[in-house]
Amino acid sequence: MATGVNPRQLLLVLGLVLLIRLPFLNQAIQGDDHIYLTEASHALIDPLHPDNTKYVFQGDEVDLRGQPHPPLDGWVLAGLIAVVGGVREIPFHAAYVVFSLIAAWSMWSLARRFSPHPLWAALLFVAVPAFVVNGNSLETDLPFLAFWMAAVALFEATPLLSAIFMALAALTAYQAVLLTPILAVYVWIFHRRSRTRWLILLVPPLTIALWQLFERLSTGALPAAVLTGYLSTLQTFDAKLASALALTIHSWFIVFPALVPAAFILAWRRRREPATLFLLAWIGVFFAGALVIFFAGAARYLLPMAAPVALLASRL
Repeated sequence: MATGVNPRQLLLVLGLVLLIRLPFLNQAIQGDDHIYLTEASHALIDPLHPDNTKYVFQGDEVDLRGQPHPPLDGWVLAGLIAVVGGVREIPFHAAYVVFSLIAAWSMWSLARRFSPHPLWAALLFVAVPAFVVNGNSLETDLPFLAFWMAAVALFEATPLLSAIFMALAALTAYQAVLLTPILAVYVWIFHRRSRTRWLILLVPPLTIALWQLFERLSTGALPAAVLTGYLSTLQTFDAKLASALALTIHSWFIVFPALVPAAFILAWRRRREPATLFLLAWIGVFFAGALVIFFAGAARYLLPMAAPVALLASRL
C-alpha cells in the first residue's frame, strides 16, 4: 500500500477536523449530554463510583449504574468541571475536539497501511456524517471512537500501547468487546504465532469484567444486571427489528451511497488479499455485533465501522 510519510497531508486532515469543530464550540448542551454531566457531578462527590446515583430517563428516575456505558466519559467531564469551575460549552467542546483529532490521526495511520490513497481514505473518514454531527456532543461517541481507532492503529507497531487504548475504550462503551474478535482476525492473518498479541486480545472483556466486579463488591449491584433489567422493557422484537433496519440503512451512508456497491465489488474480488480480508472482517464482525447489541439504530453507533468502509472506498 502507501509508502512514505507526507506531513502536509496529515496536517490537511487535522486542519479539516478543526474546521468542522471550531464553529460549534458554543453549541448548547443537548441530547444525552445531561446524563454524562450528572455522572460527572457525582464523580466529584464519589470519584470511584460516578454511576452510583439517580437520573431522569424518559420521565422516570432510574439508577445510573444501569446506563449502557462504563464511567470514563463521566470522569473526563468531572475533570473539566473541576478545572473550569462549572459546565461551560466552549471549553468543554474545545477539550472534546482532541478526541476527533486522535480518531483522524489514527485513521491516517491505518490508511497508510491499508489504502493506496491514504489522503482520500482519511478525508472520507472525516466526512462521515455521524463523525461530523456527533463529534460536537459530550456523549461517549467520539471518546470511544478515538480510543477504538488508536487501539487498532497501534496494534501492529506497539501492541502494549494499543492495550492501554483498548482498556480506555472498554471503560467508555461495552461494545469495545468487539475489538477482541476483530483484532483476532488480524492476529490470525498477520501474527499467528505472536503470544503477546493473542493475550492482549483479552484486555477489553477483562477490563469490563474487572469494573463490573469492583462495582458489585463496592456498591452491591452489578451494572450489567441493572442494565439488563432496564433493557428487558426496551429490547422488544419490534424495537430490535426497527433497529436492525435503521442500522442497515445507515451503513449505506457512511460514505456516499453510490460508492458502496463498487467498493464492495472491488473488495470481494480482492478478498484473498490479507489486508482486504481483515477490513471485510472488521465490517462484518462489528455490524453483526451492532445488530445484537443495540435496540435503537442510530447512525453514530456505526462509527467504529467507518474506518474500514472508508479504506475500501478509497481504493476506487
